[in-house]
Amino acid sequence: AFPAVNRGRTTFIILMLAPAVLLYGVFVLYPMAQAFHLSLYRWSGLSETRQFVGLANFRELFTEDPPQFLRYLGHNVIFLAVSAAVTLPLALFFAVVLAGRVRGAGFFRAVYLFPNVISVVAVATLWYFIYDHDYGLLNAALRLAGLESLQRTWLGDSRTALYAIIATSIWASLGFYILLFSAGVQNIPPAYMEAAELDGAGSWQKFRHVTLPLVWEVFKLGVLYLVIHALNLFGLVYVMNLNQPNSDTDVILTYLYQKGFAENDFGYAAAIASVGFVIILLTVLLSLRLLKRETVEY
Repeated sequence: AFPAVNRGRTTFIILMLAPAVLLYGVFVLYPMAQAFHLSLYRWSGLSETRQFVGLANFRELFTEDPPQFLRYLGHNVIFLAVSAAVTLPLALFFAVVLAGRVRGAGFFRAVYLFPNVISVVAVATLWYFIYDHDYGLLNAALRLAGLESLQRTWLGDSRTALYAIIATSIWASLGFYILLFSAGVQNIPPAYMEAAELDGAGSWQKFRHVTLPLVWEVFKLGVLYLVIHALNLFGLVYVMNLNQPNSDTDVILTYLYQKGFAENDFGYAAAIASVGFVIILLTVLLSLRLLKRETVEY
């Protein structure tokens, strides 16, 4: 009887998973395989003929002069490093604070989350005008504060352009991570905190030895979201550059767009997409490895 039950259970599981696996294969795996196949050709995207070039697109990607791909990948890495260093600690701090007895905590969560629910185009347009040299709120605030020497053409200055876009992204996404971490913090049994207080633990000791270990899995999820977001960055950069290439802020996907849709080199663009996918996959796996630790159960 038991083998028959196991077979029935296996059949049920397969039937339940089949639609999801089918959709994933059609809309994720097949396009990925198609992109890699296309990367082996020279193709304008319009003609019916394609010229097979093997791995030439990949060789050009890493040996072109100047090495644009590597430069734009560096921008993604800077975006990831700065965003992680600012967003994750801030989000965890606010999540812990709002989990306490703070009046109007729900209102503040909604306020923090609001930028995340409006479109990327709206966010980019709003901050584009905030950064405007002549009429932007940022330079106006600096003038009122008597700090005219700090005024910049924020998106036109190579020293500040990328960091201005990073600041915009942090502002827009912070609420999501606060909400994510808040769910983990609120799930901690109050008895753990009470026990720590009875043992004489201060705020920092409670955070380090109770809160952080118990929300580690949620924190790890936040890191993975941030890694994928930083390496898939496109809309914010594209709109804030007013659709014009800017080598000071361009990232992998804006470079892909430029090659594919502006220069009609879809084979090369597919090579960029393929390498980008591998980089994201390896970065996610490395992040999981580095963040691996013993799971705390309660």
